[in-house]
Amino acid sequence: MLNDGYVTEDSGTGIVHQAPYFGEDDYRVCLAAGVVSKEQDIICPVDASGKFMAPVKDFEGLHVKEADKSIIKMLRDNGRLVTAGTVNHSYPFCWRSETPLIYKAVPSWFIRVEQMSQALLESSQSTYW
Repeated sequence: MLNDGYVTEDSGTGIVHQAPYFGEDDYRVCLAAGVVSKEQDIICPVDASGKFMAPVKDFEGLHVKEADKSIIKMLRDNGRLVTAGTVNHSYPFCWRSETPLIYKAVPSWFIRVEQMSQALLESSQSTYW
C-alpha cells in the first residue's frame, strides 16, 4: 500500500489506484516507492490496436474492452473481487471516427529542469508573453 498527501477523505473515498505513466502524482508516488524507475522502459502491454500483449498472458490478443468480463471472472475465481458493477460516466471518443479512445503509455521526451528551475523562473519574469 502506498500513501500520499494528495489523497484525502474529503474529496472522494480516500483510496485511489496508481498508474505511474498516466499522472504526475501517480508517477511521483510510484517512483518514490520503487515501483518504477526513471531509467526503466515504459510498461504498457497494449499494442497499437488496443489488444493485450505479453506479459499479460491470460488476456493476450484480447481487446482491452473485450477483456473486461474475463478479467472480472478471473478476479472472482481467485477470490480477489470485492464487487463488480456498472457506472455510467462520460468517456473520451475520437472526434473523427467516433470510437472510444484508450489511454496508452508511450515514450515521451522531457527535459530535466530541477537544477535550473530558479534561472528559468527569472528568465520567464523578463520575457514578454
